[in-house]
Amino acid sequence: MRKCGQITVFFSMALLCILALLCGLLESARTAGARCYLRTAANSSLDSVMAGYHKGLWDRYRILLREYSGEKELEEEFSRYFQGYLEAAGWYPVETENICVDNIETIMDHGGKALSKQVLDYMQYGIWAMEFSVEEGESLWKGLKEAQAVQETSRLYAGCGETALELEEALERIAACQERQQELYGEAVHELEEGNGEGFLKTGKTLIKELEKIPEAVEDYGRKADDFWKELEQVHSQVERNMQEMSPQMQAAAREEYESYRTYGDKNGERRQEIEELTARSQRNRVLTEAVMEEAERVMEELETEEDSEEEEELSMWEPVSSHMREFERKTLSCTYGTADKATQKLLEQVGEKLGNGLLQMVLPEGTQISEEKLASGKLLSESMDHDGNQASQEELWKEMKDRLVMGEYCRYFFSDFLDYREGELAYQLEYLLHGDRGDRENLAGAAARILAVREGMNLIHILGSSQKREEARALAAAVVGIAGLPPLVEVMALMIMGIWALGESAEDLKALYRGKKVPFVKGEEDWKLSLEGLLEIGRGGSAEGEGGEKGIGYESYLKLLLLAADQERTRFRMMDVMEDTIGRGEPGFSLKQCGSRIEITAYVTARHLFFREHGLGDYGLDMAVARSY
Repeated sequence: MRKCGQITVFFSMALLCILALLCGLLESARTAGARCYLRTAANSSLDSVMAGYHKGLWDRYRILLREYSGEKELEEEFSRYFQGYLEAAGWYPVETENICVDNIETIMDHGGKALSKQVLDYMQYGIWAMEFSVEEGESLWKGLKEAQAVQETSRLYAGCGETALELEEALERIAACQERQQELYGEAVHELEEGNGEGFLKTGKTLIKELEKIPEAVEDYGRKADDFWKELEQVHSQVERNMQEMSPQMQAAAREEYESYRTYGDKNGERRQEIEELTARSQRNRVLTEAVMEEAERVMEELETEEDSEEEEELSMWEPVSSHMREFERKTLSCTYGTADKATQKLLEQVGEKLGNGLLQMVLPEGTQISEEKLASGKLLSESMDHDGNQASQEELWKEMKDRLVMGEYCRYFFSDFLDYREGELAYQLEYLLHGDRGDRENLAGAAARILAVREGMNLIHILGSSQKREEARALAAAVVGIAGLPPLVEVMALMIMGIWALGESAEDLKALYRGKKVPFVKGEEDWKLSLEGLLEIGRGGSAEGEGGEKGIGYESYLKLLLLAADQERTRFRMMDVMEDTIGRGEPGFSLKQCGSRIEITAYVTARHLFFREHGLGDYGLDMAVARSY
């Protein structure tokens, strides 16, 4: 029987193909396994790198960041962890070619949003309670915006009121000058009737000086009158914008306030014609006086040449001169002007000056030692912002209300303030987040001024809504202006008194807050503390009582409320300023610029084939790109 072996050859070839397929599948599976192993190794190595977070930041602020001196440090640390996996690779033999840090994002990148994310993540699990619900936060924010609009409107109109009082003072100077002219005129006529030429010439010179003051005084009055109208129109345009944030009731009050000032301006226009006529009249009187003085000099020369003239003859020579002098125009101002009670007016002005120049001294508890700590020198992180910051729009705030409230609670728990400061670091940290100055004293003063402005607006809203308080303010205004005063000036003065009254009550509120008391955001009649007499007492040198109570919200809540509507990016950067400063006091040289919140690393490796190295298939390269964020 003949043997050919075809089946054996075919079976051998088939077996070889099957083995090649199996080895190929096995190598492919091993290669995929190598990739999976390397991915696990790279991820685990980067996790180990990220596990080296800065302990001080976590302990103090519950913020996770990886401090590093440079990319090389991170590459070497990653390589140490990664190499351990490569040494135990077994079926996945690989060698490291290169480790490269592709990107490091610091907490400052993207406007500091990484900080917000970590804060919100932590606060999900923290043991704390929200002081305000979202609905309450929205209501308070609306109240805050209206208070700021009303306060700014009041300050703007108060500037017009000050200009109005300056106008009245200008009129009083003109009237005083005219009264002095009348006195000098009477003296001049008397001296001519007595034949006292020397005395008349001396009085005449003084009278001419008084007459020469009139044109300048009238010009000053006209300039102030023009300034009043300009200022009123500018203020009105700004108030129109502010009215968008006001309730209908406050919008009506703002329009009424404008009409009061406009009415005063119209009345002032009626007076202006009479005032401007004084310039021509004073010129005529000056020319007349100079002519009479020349006549008097001629009479005196004639009398000197006539040595034996009788007294009656001398008086008869003075009669034409005296008669000429009586042509002097003696008309006085017929319009009403000025204020009657200067003392009370001055007291009201002193209240505003006192609260403007010595606010902290007035509202802080007696014996308070203000911290003089300052942030470390050098450029602050907040100074590297790409924009100057701005208040949030209503749409943005509604969308982010819950997150903003949570951020406020975080700031309350982790940053100190006047009522809860820590020694050895920036004492008034919440105040810094709000005001942004390097020094504690400046931040405390800035925060006080902002809370005062909010309370001033809310208190003015209360006064404008209280018929009793408005009548009290009008009664005091009428007393200051006087019975014979200009009626529209009474309304202007009443509005100024209401603004000063609201400011004085705000000082009472602020003092109570600094004593740890609470003040209602929206006051009722029973919550009001300061009477008008008490307001005048502050002007005399008294101080705010600051009684406060347990009803309402406290100092820290007002700070959180103001931060609620602040630019969130600026707030985040100021938070970073404080964090860097606080940690840096214990670790000199510490910088958040050298702390990563996200790290991206690529590991470049060389892998070897196990089954086909003898068949021309050599090493091949792999790269594993991994990234981690806290």
